[in-house]
Amino acid sequence: MRKTEVFITFYLLQNKTNLSKNIRQMAADLGLSIGSVHNALQHLQEEGFLIEDNDTRILRKRAQLIDLWAKAYATLKPKYLLCRFTFLSQQVRDQWQNIILPETLSWGGEPAAVLQDHFLFPERWDVYAADNANGLIATGRMIPNPQGEIFVYKRFWQENGAPILVVYADLVATNDDRCLEMAKRLKPLI
Repeated sequence: MRKTEVFITFYLLQNKTNLSKNIRQMAADLGLSIGSVHNALQHLQEEGFLIEDNDTRILRKRAQLIDLWAKAYATLKPKYLLCRFTFLSQQVRDQWQNIILPETLSWGGEPAAVLQDHFLFPERWDVYAADNANGLIATGRMIPNPQGEIFVYKRFWQENGAPILVVYADLVATNDDRCLEMAKRLKPLI
């Protein structure tokens, strides 16, 4: 799955109403060319994930497409790493849930899963930023550290908060048994 296909597939999986939009609207929403959207939709059709009939689109094999998207996103995600941080102390790390992130930042991966289900305690913290990670410094609980356990990524979606699909992909990418179990618990919510 190419980079543009990752974004287009995410767009279609995130909101079923996006399937009813014409290619021009999709391209405008995504900031992509009409040709890129057309080619991605055509590829999804060829792979049996998308049916188009009389201006109606339907996603098929959704669970399989989610897993395919998660793998593709895992290869793309490192390119969006902005920086790394660490907690000021073990006590702050243990009480990470009390940290209020600014609107431009959101927990991803393990911490987002914990906030959703309380199934595990994070070993790695992913944070998604709209622009930059300056808001983490403003919390007064974290400092920049190139070896830190907090990974800050630039988000590629518009809304605040990490979508469940992204959290699922973050968990699957760890290939850690406890995260994979949590991913199974979240998948029906996608």
